[in-house]
Amino acid sequence: MKVMKFINRNKVVIFVVIIFLGVIVVVGGIKNILVPDEAKAAYGDRLDGIEDHKLEDSLYKDIETKLKENTKVLEVEHKLHGKIINLIITVSDDMSIADAKKVASSTVPMFSEDDLNFYSLQVYVKKNNAELNNFPIIGYKGTLTKDLVFTKDRDITKEEDTADEE
Repeated sequence: MKVMKFINRNKVVIFVVIIFLGVIVVVGGIKNILVPDEAKAAYGDRLDGIEDHKLEDSLYKDIETKLKENTKVLEVEHKLHGKIINLIITVSDDMSIADAKKVASSTVPMFSEDDLNFYSLQVYVKKNNAELNNFPIIGYKGTLTKDLVFTKDRDITKEEDTADEE
């Protein structure tokens, strides 16, 4: 009997609470339909299994240590985007393109076979001097390739002086 009295006295409040909960459920359902999960929207199911292929920070530190054994390697950075490992290597301005490619290629065996079968590897080799515009060079290794494939070699070019036009 007490329950019936409570319901009779508070039927408006109970009705409002039920309507409010119903609206929340409906709005949540519509949101899930109209606004997809951002991680799924960017990569779809391409990242399935990535939790089984975690890359340890110690791997990147080992790579940096080994690369810096070459005195012409100034800095090594890494970034992981989905299933792409990006290594950015800054070298001294006197390093040749051939030597830069050797440094970049030396990174491939530093990863395990399992990692290379799951991740793609991009190695950017750059110099600090902007006038040496034959850099950066980029090496890419997909999951099905064995070695890095590099961008086309470019010659150093400089803009022509406009003083000749006057």
